[in-house]
Amino acid sequence: DASVEECAAYQLIDLDSRETKRRTEGVTKRTVVNINPHSLYFATTRELGFFLNQREARLKVIWKKEKDNKVLIDISDTKDVVEQHKSEPGNVLILVHTVWSFEPLQAIGEIQQTAVTF
Repeated sequence: DASVEECAAYQLIDLDSRETKRRTEGVTKRTVVNINPHSLYFATTRELGFFLNQREARLKVIWKKEKDNKVLIDISDTKDVVEQHKSEPGNVLILVHTVWSFEPLQAIGEIQQTAVTF
């Protein structure tokens, strides 16, 4: 029960929200760096326990609104160095790629609807 823009904005804002920061669950370090109004770097380091090396994710997040009002968010691993998120010896760099698609549906009354696939 939200517009395409509201749904996409929630996902992007949630990367660095206070609520997300409270849910630490193994996250030992989190860095968000804005590149421009449509992209950012998002880096995390996680402690897995059980004598496993920490896992490090270095992601580039890009979003775009298309002519048909669809919003796409592409989240991909990157080798770009985030200066504020220094890697530690022994960390394992993970690979990630996901695309979120937010498509407007027909409104129910005055309430906008959105379909999300990822």
